[in-house]
Amino acid sequence: MFSMNAISKNVLWAAVIILLIGGFFLWQNSKPKQSGALKHVTVGIQTSPAMALVMVAKDKGFFAAQGLDVELKEFTGGKFALEAFLGGSLDFSISGELPVTLAVLQGNTFVVPAQVVRETKNEVRVVARRDGDLETPEAYFKAKKRTLATSFGGGPEFFTFEFLNKLGIHEDQIEIISQKPGDMPAALISGSIDAIAIFDPFAFIAERQMGEKAITFTDEDIYSELYVIEAKESVRENPVILKKFLSGLLEAEKFTKENPEEAKKIVIAYTMLNKETIDGIWNNFDFRIALTPQLLEIWKREAQWAIDTGKVRKETVIPDFRDIIFAAPLKNIAPHAVEL
Repeated sequence: MFSMNAISKNVLWAAVIILLIGGFFLWQNSKPKQSGALKHVTVGIQTSPAMALVMVAKDKGFFAAQGLDVELKEFTGGKFALEAFLGGSLDFSISGELPVTLAVLQGNTFVVPAQVVRETKNEVRVVARRDGDLETPEAYFKAKKRTLATSFGGGPEFFTFEFLNKLGIHEDQIEIISQKPGDMPAALISGSIDAIAIFDPFAFIAERQMGEKAITFTDEDIYSELYVIEAKESVRENPVILKKFLSGLLEAEKFTKENPEEAKKIVIAYTMLNKETIDGIWNNFDFRIALTPQLLEIWKREAQWAIDTGKVRKETVIPDFRDIIFAAPLKNIAPHAVEL
């Protein structure tokens, strides 16, 4: 026969076991869901240091913590990521702001919920072959007809137009050709061109490879390349996934600010660039999720440029670019990031 004391002990142990089992299941349910249960999302990006926050969010599990299995599809240029997005093969894409301008003017519909960099400073610049004592851009480009390579359809082309226009250099005074960004440093070294107008890391690579044979011209007052997220119009009705995506990026922003060296290692792993290059260009980017008035101002200028230069039909009406901004999700989770 069991004593009442023994029965009480058994009841007590059974209660403890039940509590432990219950606690275990509560703990399991509170953990981020495993990858098999995550929502799969495809994001097209340019394999560039400008995508640092996206890379950090993916690598450090900030997207997964939001319940997203983010698959990064890498492209050689943001404009190609945007093309794939418009073709329907991606959930989101991230590109420079100029491809967005051209896509909107061509009648494409989508929304921009955030920038992945708040601003850039001299991230797009001219690197030229030094020519004697010609130290200013005015003297350099007016001395003789130069050949300059840039990336057509991207921010560097717009920068080139604004830069030369400010110098008073006309079309017949310069030859502008299109080249792939990755080919520009070698072309400059070989002497087949006089100058390049391109973004980092290719501007930095050209500067380092050319050494004292190079001269750099900058003008941060005329252009700051901004990198933005493109999302489908349908997110206006159902922004749940978008909010999770933005939340992951905001965590990456915080991590990058507090752990810049670890963030750099992640970017190096994605881009295969060396640490000297990443260190050399890191401060050209303001790695903060944002929506700024500067974005709207640049879009408006680019739209007029696109009409004036025949990128789109002369009769094209410049839209109110505020209409493609979808600020509500970012404003809901990070009000300080929306400056519009």
